Order: sequence, then structure tokens, then C-alpha cells
Amino acid sequence: MVLATKQVLKEMQDVLCQDRSPLGNTRAQPILEPSIQRCLTHFSMITHGFGTPALSASFATLQNCLTEMLKYMEKAYPSIISPHGGGKLDSNSNKSNGDKGDDRVKDV
Repeated sequence: MVLATKQVLKEMQDVLCQDRSPLGNTRAQPILEPSIQRCLTHFSMITHGFGTPALSASFATLQNCLTEMLKYMEKAYPSIISPHGGGKLDSNSNKSNGDKGDDRVKDV
């Protein structure tokens, strides 16, 4: 669950990094789809240009917290660490033996 949260958060950070909302007199060439860029530009105008940097900083802080949480979980619960997952938590460890699908989220 923590790995999935990190992945979703990373994807949101990637979208925010591609935001080309106009700031001041600068107008960068848009990278994102117009419908997405329009919403991000509107958000930027509402927050006077401070919204995207604030969210980026918040997401970075949350990523650091999740990373530390994973480190703690690996130390505190070594019995659920996957032997083949490179030291990452195994999301299949709490499933029954008949339900061993490979639905693990790759490391960020």
C-alpha cells in the first residue's frame, strides 16, 4: 500500500513538473494536453503562481515520509520482506496461498 501511494504521488509530481502555466510575462510552450494544462493554468492563477510550487514541496515531503515509513517497516517486520524483491516489502505476503497474483508496484 505504501509503495502504491509512492507511485501515485510520483506520477502526480511528474504532471506538476510538466506544468507550463504562464508566470508573469513568461509563456512557455505547453507540454501537457490542452485540457489538463487549462486546469493547471486556472489553478496557478487562483493561487497567484504559488500553488504548484507549494504542492511540489508538499509532495516531496510526503515522499520522504513514505520512504522513511518503508525503511521502518523493513526493520520492524522482517518476516514480510520478499526474498526476491530486492529488500522491498512483498504485497503478496498477506494473501492466501491460492491468491498469489503478481500485482506488486515497482519501486519508485
